[in-house]
Amino acid sequence: MAKNKLSIYLIKEEIEEDKIFDKEKNNVEILKKHSDNKTSYFVPTYIHPPVWLKNFFEMDSEKLRQANARVVLLDKLTIDGKQRIFAIVFGYAKNLFAEDVLEEQFGLKIVLNSVDINSIRKISKISIGSNQKHSQEQMPKTANINEFGFDLDRDLITTVTAKCKDDSFEKANITGGDIFSLLTEVNLENIDNFLIKCYKKYQENKYKENFEWIDNIKEIKSKKEKERLDEILVSYIIDNRWDCICMSIPEIISWEGIRGFKYTNNDDIDDDVSIEKFIDSLKNDLTNIEQIKRRKVYMYDINDDEVGNWGAYKCINAEIEVDDKIYCLNNGKWYFINKDYSQKIEKEYQEIKLSTIKFIDYSESMKNEDDYNESLADSLEGAYLIHKIGEIPFGGGTGNKIEVCDVMSSNNELIHIKKNMGSSQLSHLFNQATVSAELLLDKSFRKRVNDKMKECGFDKSLPDNFKSSNYTIIIGIINKYNEDRPRIPFFSKVALRYTVKRITNFGYNVELKNIKKI
Repeated sequence: MAKNKLSIYLIKEEIEEDKIFDKEKNNVEILKKHSDNKTSYFVPTYIHPPVWLKNFFEMDSEKLRQANARVVLLDKLTIDGKQRIFAIVFGYAKNLFAEDVLEEQFGLKIVLNSVDINSIRKISKISIGSNQKHSQEQMPKTANINEFGFDLDRDLITTVTAKCKDDSFEKANITGGDIFSLLTEVNLENIDNFLIKCYKKYQENKYKENFEWIDNIKEIKSKKEKERLDEILVSYIIDNRWDCICMSIPEIISWEGIRGFKYTNNDDIDDDVSIEKFIDSLKNDLTNIEQIKRRKVYMYDINDDEVGNWGAYKCINAEIEVDDKIYCLNNGKWYFINKDYSQKIEKEYQEIKLSTIKFIDYSESMKNEDDYNESLADSLEGAYLIHKIGEIPFGGGTGNKIEVCDVMSSNNELIHIKKNMGSSQLSHLFNQATVSAELLLDKSFRKRVNDKMKECGFDKSLPDNFKSSNYTIIIGIINKYNEDRPRIPFFSKVALRYTVKRITNFGYNVELKNIKKI
């Protein structure tokens, strides 16, 4: 028997057959009724010239025509007393489905239940907590998932391609996300037994032996669920639940030359974004999420010129608990957080040692972080304003530069400081602290630092016999809350957990400091 490329979705249990397709966008028709449980659907195909033929060559030709055939086979099967519908797609048919009808992670769980941790060929992932970076990595041969640079705490896996470890799927390369794909000797006559095997593999929990972390964080894709969470978010805002909602800039920005932010043309420019002030700027009382989604946050430079803007919804960070479940809104996306995992992250966050150094407050008279750093260095006896020496190059590339720290105390405390402006900015702070800590272990890098310190007239230098255990990395976060420990978003706690582990592995001590903004 010839092998066929199969791409299989599982329809959600509550979805009836006539609700599966988006009939408003696609003219879906029955191709053939194959049996009582099998029906194939198609979208009429039309032959047309490629767009590039006219746009690039400025010509037409009857010799060049293309067609996008789209067919979906729906197969209704009763498995363990439940009727389930499978959708096998051919051509470009994956875009024919209505919203919220496909079972999430169907293919992913099949793959992870069928392979071992050392048989991975390719992964696709999303890095959460900052800019939602999508990336794909592939190995020339099967490898352990850790060889892909996959961060179990901060990366969401979307698809995996791996070599099947047994005869379940002919020891083939199989790919899984929401869809399950493989090349196999299956056709219309024997597909029922194959789909039953897929479903039973999907229901297994073997993946938890090596891949349990996929359940820690999940992106919410259901439109209905997102709408429900948005409604709860609105109710939180109406009730002034500011302890679990804040506003931040969803990307890393260069603060030099930035004066502040507005929500309307009539607003005064504020030096920070504020969820409370944003809500106050609404013309009418808040009743629905669209009032937020229609609005923007505008950024202005020192000349009062607008230099950037973002959708207000994308700027909101929220953590809400519903029916004993935890959800986070970050960068415009909702995530479900496994409660055990959330509690583990919170416990580790609370265990990070707090600095006992008396830090000055961040006052309104300070224009930016540079002003604060200078004032802090002046307030600490024997401290050095290391921010003054600028960025130090490393690695040979012209773009590879890093700030060693902002302030160095007389007791070998290397202090890194940033405003709490959301996950992106805090990730930048944590990354700076991590990279700097690692580079300081290198003698040649320390020499460049010492040369810069000497140029600035400092009587301090890093010793040749540098021992990381003699130094403490302090991460200072400027907050408006007068609390001992900084109030930061969940994903920032996840990122900080990773940072603390890295820096302590280098041999340093790590401490945390909340800097009160008054």
